[in-house]
Amino acid sequence: MKKYSLSKIAEHLNGKLFGKDQLVSNFSIDSRTIKKDDVFICIKGKVYDGHDFIQDVIQNSSCIITSKNIENINLKTNSYIKVENTIEALHNLSKYIRSKSNAKFIAITGSNGKTTVKEMVAHILSDFKICYTKGNLNNNIGVPLTIFSINQDEDFVIIEIGSNHMGEIEPLAKIVKPDVAAVTNIGFAHIEGFKNLENTAKEKFSLFKQLNKDGVSVINSSDNYDNNFKKGNKLYFGKEYGFIKKFMNKIKNFPYKTSFLKVNRCEENFYKFSINNKDIDLKLAINGEHNYYNAGCAMSICLSLGIEIEHIVKKLENFQEVSSRLNLYKLEKNIKLIDDCYNANPNSFEAAITYLSSFDENKLVLMGDMVELGKDTKTFHAEIGMFAKKRGINKFLSIGVNSKFASDVFGLNGYHFENAESLKSYLNNNLESSSVILIKGSRSAKLEEYVEFLKTRSL
Repeated sequence: MKKYSLSKIAEHLNGKLFGKDQLVSNFSIDSRTIKKDDVFICIKGKVYDGHDFIQDVIQNSSCIITSKNIENINLKTNSYIKVENTIEALHNLSKYIRSKSNAKFIAITGSNGKTTVKEMVAHILSDFKICYTKGNLNNNIGVPLTIFSINQDEDFVIIEIGSNHMGEIEPLAKIVKPDVAAVTNIGFAHIEGFKNLENTAKEKFSLFKQLNKDGVSVINSSDNYDNNFKKGNKLYFGKEYGFIKKFMNKIKNFPYKTSFLKVNRCEENFYKFSINNKDIDLKLAINGEHNYYNAGCAMSICLSLGIEIEHIVKKLENFQEVSSRLNLYKLEKNIKLIDDCYNANPNSFEAAITYLSSFDENKLVLMGDMVELGKDTKTFHAEIGMFAKKRGINKFLSIGVNSKFASDVFGLNGYHFENAESLKSYLNNNLESSSVILIKGSRSAKLEEYVEFLKTRSL
């Protein structure tokens, strides 16, 4: 575990150290989990202000980073660093810790699939010493917290970066300074904050601006926003490019290296990947056609790091599903439940319905509201209902304010429910044997309630 001196930390934070200098290694923003000798950083959030908990942590913490003077502190045994802004201090501290690491850093963003790709990359690299984003800690607080967990003996550090408004990714990319930067795709997630797909692309591709010299940009070949790319080493993944487009991309990117990983569907749940005139077969243990493109992104990242393709494929083939992302459960009476309620946007919803449509049984969708879709919210929800109808879905159930537009457009066998009790009653009495039900919505819809209800109900 790497040790850092408080005097050096204060210097990098443009702060003033009060009390004795000492070596520290652990940092926390949560007073409930503060451990002996941790550095506590007082962060003001929407609900709580860390400064209100100083007296709770003062006995255990070795140092407190604060924007206020601390009274009732024994500077012979405890220390504190005073700064102008603790969020800024959080970022500057993570930059300092990142600068001490010799690991290769990977940064991943995109509208859909970034958490799955991150988990895939972590799984592929699991034979090495790695540190990676846990859960969904991908914002202006989560990224620094992941950096704080570095032991400084890692081979690779994998960082997921999220955004729902313009200007959020680049400051975090400046912290990470990636050796490989990947954008999974450009879609309608958080379109309310971005206004249009061009802005979404500009925001996501700002990740590439902070790429280290000789680093590699990993780009989905379906995202045609080339004006957002600067020159540098690039690896495109996805459906096959035409010869002219490949040639033009290489010419525009000269003298840097430009490579292409082709993802080609051979049959259901079996794909062929091609790069540098080499073909590799892949069969995933997880569900959904879109996950092969996630695998293509993860494969591209690891190829850029010099990992052998045979090792990558072996790891991908035993990669297990991520919680609440197209998780398939087999219930009694030949009922299948697809839990995809972790989150939702128009692109990911269509991908999930496409997977549902591959089943031969009676097919149902249970939809919760999608959020952050802006002025076109009604249209986006209605389009999901129409898409489900065209894909041969048999019934469409919805709960929430805007999901009603989807079930209305679905028409016959489209049902909207005003509350949990009426929906559970319907599920209990009308879910037929030999059915498959997809449950999906944004996090705020809290659809896990219906997943658990179906898994635990007695028939």
